[in-house]
Amino acid sequence: MAARRRRTTTILRAPVPPYYRQLLDTAKRYMEQGEHSVAVIVAQTACELVTEFAFETLIRPHGLTRKEREQLLPRNYDLNNKRVNALYVVLSKDKIKARSFWEGYTTHANLRHAIVHKGEQATAQQAKASLSAATTLITHVEALTVAAANAS
Repeated sequence: MAARRRRTTTILRAPVPPYYRQLLDTAKRYMEQGEHSVAVIVAQTACELVTEFAFETLIRPHGLTRKEREQLLPRNYDLNNKRVNALYVVLSKDKIKARSFWEGYTTHANLRHAIVHKGEQATAQQAKASLSAATTLITHVEALTVAAANAS
C-alpha cells in the first residue's frame, strides 16, 4: 500500500505595518471624514512613534544598560523639540533641519501644539499639509532607521 502524501496549505499574509504607519492611515481617514484637528494630532503621534523607533534602533549598538538608556532617552519624541532633535542628530548623523521637508514638519508640529494646548482648529488645507509633512518625515526617519539597523 502506497503512503499517502499529506497536502499542506500555506496561508500568506501581508506583513502588519508598524503601528506608526497604522496611525498615519488613521489620520488620513479622520481627514477624509472632516475631522481635521484630530487628523493633525494623530499624524503627530505617528511622527513621535517613528522617532521613538529610531532612537531605540540607533542606540542599540552602543550597548547601554537599561538605566543608562532611561537616563539618556527623552521623555517625548517630538523632533521639533530642541533636545530631542539634538540627540537624534548625534545618534543618526542626519542633519534633519537642513532637509527640504523640515519647514513643513515644523509648521505641522506647531499646528498640533496649537490644537492641543490652545484649542485651535485645523482647516482642511492645514490638515492636508500636515499629513503630507508627517508622511514625508516618517518615510525619511523610517528609511534612515532601517538602513542603520541593517548596517549594525
